[in-house]
Amino acid sequence: MSDIPHPFKITPEMEEYIRARSTDLRVATTCEGPLLFSIRISPPKPTDRILTVGGRKVYVSAVQAPYIKAIDASMLPRCALEKKSAGR
Repeated sequence: MSDIPHPFKITPEMEEYIRARSTDLRVATTCEGPLLFSIRISPPKPTDRILTVGGRKVYVSAVQAPYIKAIDASMLPRCALEKKSAGR
């Protein structure tokens, strides 16, 4: 896994989301595009890029990394969005 500089940004909303999680996260390739999952659901791969956000690691799929400009709310799975809406 490479812990190298990354060319994409993390929106403030997503930084807050990442810091609030109890596990590290991974941006994985899905049929819906890149989505952010707990590493319990999508374990990191040796080719992933690694970001650190407030003590949490965010692994980014090597397949997705060249195409990502920002990690934003569009990468949250629908179930996470539904929980977020219900909590308001």
